[in-house]
Amino acid sequence: MEITHIGIGFILAFVGFITPAMLNMTTVRTSIEQGRGQGILFGAGAATVNSIHGLLAFTFLRYLDANPDIILWLKRIGVIVLIALAFFFYNKSKKVVAAKDKKGNMPPYFEGLIMSSINMLGLPYYFTTALLLDAQSYISATAPYVYFMALGVFLGGTTMFAIYSIAAETIARKSEYVTKNINLILSGVFIILAGIVLINLLIG
Repeated sequence: MEITHIGIGFILAFVGFITPAMLNMTTVRTSIEQGRGQGILFGAGAATVNSIHGLLAFTFLRYLDANPDIILWLKRIGVIVLIALAFFFYNKSKKVVAAKDKKGNMPPYFEGLIMSSINMLGLPYYFTTALLLDAQSYISATAPYVYFMALGVFLGGTTMFAIYSIAAETIARKSEYVTKNINLILSGVFIILAGIVLINLLIG
């Protein structure tokens, strides 16, 4: 049963990060600017916080279900942060990108921790999927199984980010447009994510 919960956590994170989004595109940017290894480190940092989000959602499954206002406030904060980040990367897109081995101001792992911490989409995602799985008795939202699921989330997230990092190397070699405009693309992703969260708030 432990392996089952690890597998479920892995699948949830892997599927959740398949589509290009904030963290995926930042992994691509880091890989292009600093190299594949740094991109993977960023992804590992992002996956670390993502697994904590999953653990919180799994552990407090029934509490969050009874207190949806918590998720609501997290989404509101998330909209503001995402818009601010969109402007940050838009401004950064106007600057010339240095060589690929350029060193960032912050270690990629810690940048991944911070970026993932302000991504407020993880908690609702894991909460909703875990609630459905728990209702069908596919998982047990109790200790120690929630820890195995969180481990699976970390492994699944790290794997998907690593795939994006590896793909980024190909993008850097073959696509001059993406290489030069990765920050502008990332800014657009932030705007889209902010719009999605805002619409969700308005219709929710």
